[in-house]
Amino acid sequence: MISKEDSKSLIIENFHKNVIGGFPNDLKKIHKGYKGHWLESNLGGKIDADGNADLNGFECKIDSKKFSWGDWGASYRIFCDKSYDIFKTGNIKENMHKFVKKIGVVRNHLKHGTYYSLSGKHMVQYLNDSTSIGLSLEENNTDISVFYNFDKDQRESKILNIPKEFQKNNLLIYKWFGTDSNFQIFKESKKVKDRTIKINLKGKNASVSLEERIRRKFGVYGLVIGLHDKYKGFYGLKFLKRISFKDWLSFLKNKNVFYDTALTTSNDRPYNQWRSTKKFMDSLVEDIYIP
Repeated sequence: MISKEDSKSLIIENFHKNVIGGFPNDLKKIHKGYKGHWLESNLGGKIDADGNADLNGFECKIDSKKFSWGDWGASYRIFCDKSYDIFKTGNIKENMHKFVKKIGVVRNHLKHGTYYSLSGKHMVQYLNDSTSIGLSLEENNTDISVFYNFDKDQRESKILNIPKEFQKNNLLIYKWFGTDSNFQIFKESKKVKDRTIKINLKGKNASVSLEERIRRKFGVYGLVIGLHDKYKGFYGLKFLKRISFKDWLSFLKNKNVFYDTALTTSNDRPYNQWRSTKKFMDSLVEDIYIP
């Protein structure tokens, strides 16, 4: 690994060679993240989704109104837990849809038609908040969990629609394990060892602790963010400070990080984005480079 200053110098060098004034029009139609991938590639990175920082210790992003820390699925997901009768059969996608149909709300959309959803105002965004259908987001000993609380579900139809095995308070829906040690305890639990819970523990998409995600992505040298507009293309860079898991957890507790999911029956996989506002991310800037 090269030094932080050498990495920063190389990024700036590649910015001048390959990026400044440019815009990735050729990739616009094939991927909505085309700007970020184009920037990362031209600054010297490799698109590999391996969970590590993109550019010799710097994580690469583009400037936007909402900043995404990552699409981090929870290590524990209730629809992967075969100790519940409803999930004893079916693959993960089928069981996820079963769950959303039972707990979620019905929506109608011109494109998707009628579907079930646990997103938007019905899914919690901030720590210690709750929703009208009984969901809450809580932190305990660095672990972050989403719970369903039957008594706090305000829907009149809940007795008929919610399965008996879900009619309880503090029903664990999702759990992200904060520290490496907490995640290790989970990996060694009986449910995981007996394969009662489906979880991927190998390969580049293996489930890991939040501590490891932060350490690998943002805990080396920090972040570099590409500045752009539709007239000038990419015109500058912002360098943000190194982020530790302790930092990130404090951001979450102070409501500077929020949870943004798209758990619906119109999607084949859940989206578990953790985001911050541009205003907050600008408070982490160490240096701005505009030639």
